[in-house]
Amino acid sequence: MSVVIITGVPGVGKSTVMAAAEEYGYKIVNFGTTMFEEAQKEGVANRDDMRKLAVEDQQRLQKQAGEKISQMGDVVVDTHASILTPSGYMPGLPEWTVRAMNPDVIVLVEATPDEIAGRRSKDASRARDSDDIDLHQNVNRKYAATAAVMTGATVSIIENHDNQIDVAVEQFRKILKK
Repeated sequence: MSVVIITGVPGVGKSTVMAAAEEYGYKIVNFGTTMFEEAQKEGVANRDDMRKLAVEDQQRLQKQAGEKISQMGDVVVDTHASILTPSGYMPGLPEWTVRAMNPDVIVLVEATPDEIAGRRSKDASRARDSDDIDLHQNVNRKYAATAAVMTGATVSIIENHDNQIDVAVEQFRKILKK
């Protein structure tokens, strides 16, 4: 079993970058969707409401989702290294979740804050909170490195700049070939 975790702040384009995974036999799994499936069983109405739950409830749902994903075989997991909550940044890859998934590689997709803000402004399908994008990306790097220390995974950074998606996808393909 091979698990590749791909992360990035909302609007960075990680879902677009990871589309290449299927050509290498990986199943793409969205961590938030898996977590939301668990939350729906408890009456949560939409994905954006999950980050407003009490931290303890979010942590329990993370653990349940990590355990479910760990049973899926070769996967690329689309997730966030950190989630901005009303009380601060919560790890999206806490110890119990990252150990359950036991990734081989953790990939951070990044872009400039201006590029990400522009992409967010064009996406009316989500209720995005405003945040300091540069700070959020730095928090993600630290959380990804911590998760890698716990599991022995490598960490890779892919830059997904505007009008250069082919470059970012090729970088991801090279990671998957290893």
